[in-house]
Amino acid sequence: MIAKFFGPLIAFLLDKRLSTKYHPRTGNAIAGMGVSPGSDVPVQKIPSFRMEVSAVPDFNRCPVVDNHCHVLEPEKKTIEPIWLAREFFHGIADTPIPGVAKSKLWGATDDLLFHFPHMGAVLTVVCQLAKVFDCEPELSTVTAERNRRTAEVGLAGYAKMLYEDAGIVCSVMDSNLPINDPILDLTPGPRIRLLQMDPLLRTLLESSGSYTELLRAFQAGVEKSMRQDGFVGIKSHLGELVGFGAAPVEADEAERHFSAAKAGDGEAFKKIYMAVWLATMIQAQELKFPIHIHTGITGGLWNGPVANCDPFLLVPVLRQPRFLRTRLVLLHAGHPWMQHAGMMAHTFPHVWVDMGWTTPWTSQRIVACYRDVIGLAPISKIMIGSGGHGSPEVSWLAAKTAKIALSEVLTDSVRLGLMCEKDAEKAGRMILHDNAARMYGLSS
Repeated sequence: MIAKFFGPLIAFLLDKRLSTKYHPRTGNAIAGMGVSPGSDVPVQKIPSFRMEVSAVPDFNRCPVVDNHCHVLEPEKKTIEPIWLAREFFHGIADTPIPGVAKSKLWGATDDLLFHFPHMGAVLTVVCQLAKVFDCEPELSTVTAERNRRTAEVGLAGYAKMLYEDAGIVCSVMDSNLPINDPILDLTPGPRIRLLQMDPLLRTLLESSGSYTELLRAFQAGVEKSMRQDGFVGIKSHLGELVGFGAAPVEADEAERHFSAAKAGDGEAFKKIYMAVWLATMIQAQELKFPIHIHTGITGGLWNGPVANCDPFLLVPVLRQPRFLRTRLVLLHAGHPWMQHAGMMAHTFPHVWVDMGWTTPWTSQRIVACYRDVIGLAPISKIMIGSGGHGSPEVSWLAAKTAKIALSEVLTDSVRLGLMCEKDAEKAGRMILHDNAARMYGLSS
């Protein structure tokens, strides 16, 4: 019964579709131009359209400022293949070792060891190193060649080769070490430093008799670091230690909690940290330095709700008029809340986004990550970093994958008519180098 009713209707509709001629540009049916199936009258087809890109942006030769990295470690001169893989592990190993605070460095069972070489970032580093070394893309092979080179020229010489390959011309180092410390010399090229807020605050908490004394000593230390010791900004961990959603704490409240914080009370310490951080937001305007703040999740043990590091939770503080001129850099692009970080940079006048850790750890999804941020944040407020530490491969791979991602994203923007070629080339250079150079007053 159903077939009897719908059969003629379907046949009619098919005949109508096949016997109708469509405009070649608009695709609309043309009145009076119907032809019967099998007719000799030709039916024009709608032409396909694809915008041609005359040149794909090539950032291989573009210089790079690594906006956030840590010191290289001399003991990484020679490593086993599994430890090259573990350089890219930011999780929790399954065999705790007493006295070892970092859970990623704990022992690992065979079941866990099996997974390390199959992480996306490890597959990427093997692929990219094999191209540089001109060898087979196997973890054991690239590690052997790496160790051969470090034996010949040392860790510093090997790092220099990698940095030149990736175009890294300056490193912004998360370190309180003096600028002439030999450890810093392992990192090639010019180095500028971020003052670590946390160890300075904890040291002064022990030696101070009141919150007022603590804050005075802390701000004096910050001023000396910026004006005399060559530091260019401060690194803080408000999210992990306090939580972005915590209520602001002013001086009088901090004074009431000082004694408890000094005695080791964790909740009281949070009050002290928040109060000092807010005061530093004002001092940063006066001394004209940026505050770098860890955002998002980068793995490892977590002592509070994971969502405490969502950049959106900073809105109640940042919207206050007294903080609108403080330059705040959202490290790690708020991963996995990258769109939130991008929106924060769009909304607030002096909030920037650093793509460190996102590059290179999200290697297999790195193009999408860059799209998320570039789609919302001004191009002029995006910088790349690595979060690199230990071995030079991390910073090197961050620069390489950033260039891959930018080439892909910006080529698509040109192809779709969302950006001109000249602006795509300029955007890539700004993100890789110029934005950081402008922030820190570096020469071109």
